[in-house]
Amino acid sequence: MSVSDELKAKRGELAERIRDLTAELADVQAQMAAVDTVIAIYEPEWKPEQPQKRRSRPPKAESIKELDKIIGGTNKRQMTLDILRTATRPMSTAECAAEFATRHGLSENDPRVTVIGNRLSSILDALQKAGRVRHAGMLDGHRKQWEIAA
Repeated sequence: MSVSDELKAKRGELAERIRDLTAELADVQAQMAAVDTVIAIYEPEWKPEQPQKRRSRPPKAESIKELDKIIGGTNKRQMTLDILRTATRPMSTAECAAEFATRHGLSENDPRVTVIGNRLSSILDALQKAGRVRHAGMLDGHRKQWEIAA
């Protein structure tokens, strides 16, 4: 196993730990909210203390920087066309983003897929203006379906 394979395995372990800790944090926060609700029944004037907000870069900005490292060198326009070309049916922007993420080793549930979708949206609009892709209907009445223009 190469060094890069070992590092990728370690990164996968750390990502799994982050998911576990995030789930545990959400559980503890839900329990604390329930306790706060019960306290308010006995003491209606009581207000829970608000945690001090830290001044730091938002976590979203960090994940976007990490995403740029992963997909920054990719020809997004060409890959978007390839995704639509190999699709068996028209795809929504979100589906294109999920496939784009999968091709870069990210899971479809990765929160950064939304950022990829935002970027692909403008790429798809530009491709439509260039006559390379077209709308193939709407999904849920508001999400565009895309396909290669014949």
